[in-house]
Amino acid sequence: MTDPGCRPAPAGRLRVRGFTLIEMAISLAVIVLLLGSLLVPLVTQTEQRQVGETQKALNDIKEALIGYALTQSPAHLPCPDKIGGGGAGTANDGIEDFDAATGTCVVQEGNLPWATLGVAEADPWGNRFRYVVHSTYSNRPPSTTLLSLNPSPASNLQVCTTSACTTTLATQVPAIILSHGKNGLGAISANTGAANAAPSTADEIENTNLNQNLVSRVASGAGSGAGEFDDIVAWLPASILFSRLVAAGKLP
Repeated sequence: MTDPGCRPAPAGRLRVRGFTLIEMAISLAVIVLLLGSLLVPLVTQTEQRQVGETQKALNDIKEALIGYALTQSPAHLPCPDKIGGGGAGTANDGIEDFDAATGTCVVQEGNLPWATLGVAEADPWGNRFRYVVHSTYSNRPPSTTLLSLNPSPASNLQVCTTSACTTTLATQVPAIILSHGKNGLGAISANTGAANAAPSTADEIENTNLNQNLVSRVASGAGSGAGEFDDIVAWLPASILFSRLVAAGKLP
């Protein structure tokens, strides 16, 4: 005789059992791995897009520098916007700082004078572009303006492949513009106006030490043998500058 209190489950009905902790942990681990495999390409794509935007901005800046020179009589390039210190002008306002009494720049390396040129102040990582110009290209009356007198004024600015500068990519360069890249080491923050942490590797230090050599090479991580480097560097060749000035009738 069947006990009425112990009725069998209706036919076709299955018992549903919950996940155990081990099963849940395995499921979460699989989800994390799947998300990670999706996020890494997205991060890489974002970084590549930012690098592309920076390179485009640097090309736009080179055109703006040429455009500036074409509007000046005699032709010359703008001075940097000083980061600090004394002398004529106001630091960190995006306007070139030059001494009208002498016709020379207050500094030859500093912020890109974005307001003077009408270009972007900062790279996609929120740091100001650095700008270096040789004095023979930025001098103006009453200083001797070699740009208007000599078709090939001397410049000791050069772009090298390493800080040792045994191999050069460009020499006798009128002006160099650079972004300090994603890590922003050595840059001036556009948000705070303050200097970021200084770089620690030789090639990135070379792009902040205010001498005539700057480095441009393939990016590398902190753990690489070459050391961390993500600066993005562009320069205005003298040949392009002079050909545009001649074409515009600014030089004979």
